[in-house]
Amino acid sequence: MDRVSLDEQWRGHGLGAILATEAIHRLMAGCRAVACSPGVTDLSSDRLRNRAEWDRVNAKIARGGERIGFRSYTGTVYLLSPASLELEDQREAMRGRLSALGASWRLTQARGTSS
Repeated sequence: MDRVSLDEQWRGHGLGAILATEAIHRLMAGCRAVACSPGVTDLSSDRLRNRAEWDRVNAKIARGGERIGFRSYTGTVYLLSPASLELEDQREAMRGRLSALGASWRLTQARGTSS
């Protein structure tokens, strides 16, 4: 996986970490380590022109990776062992969050169509 991009309306809900967890799980057969360099790749957002906001968003992305088991290796590189029990535990928790987010979205859509 080279890059994860979400439409702006879907950002900030933890979907990047959820999608990364699922991709890692599907691709990890025979893999001994997963490396990533988390950070902003979409430079089109005007709100990220402020350095403090840029740093805040990058830190939030890194925390999402740490939540699924990535650990700081050097500089901006993080490593994860695919055999980590933390990865599997977090995968189950994230699937629950994804299910709740989906239910919330469906409820919002139903309210919007019944108006």
